[in-house]
Amino acid sequence: AHHHHHHHHLDSMSSPTPVRDAPAVPTTRFTARDLAQSSALVLACDGVVFDVSDGADFYGENGPYASLARVDASRALATMNLKLTHEELARGCEGLSADELATLAEWKAKFMSKYRAVGTFTRE
Repeated sequence: AHHHHHHHHLDSMSSPTPVRDAPAVPTTRFTARDLAQSSALVLACDGVVFDVSDGADFYGENGPYASLARVDASRALATMNLKLTHEELARGCEGLSADELATLAEWKAKFMSKYRAVGTFTRE
């Protein structure tokens, strides 16, 4: 329902709000190096880079998922393996099974609902 309150910012000028469950992903591109050098607590999941600062207890320095911070975590999330080497992580979704890809999709949906997407991940 649309309430006609008088907003002082220019509502009418702004584009329609994206649907709640499919937020628009900014077009900023991150490479592996960009992730590694980011001052923010970020990670990539299935091509989308998320700012997981709100999850610092998990992804911060002493958190259980600290190894996923500032990298493309797709492969680790899909395989539920936090002990992957950087070489293994760099393979991304290469050769993953349908089940693993389904797991990755669940993680992505969870991140989408919980964290802010800040850009896209591009493999160089």
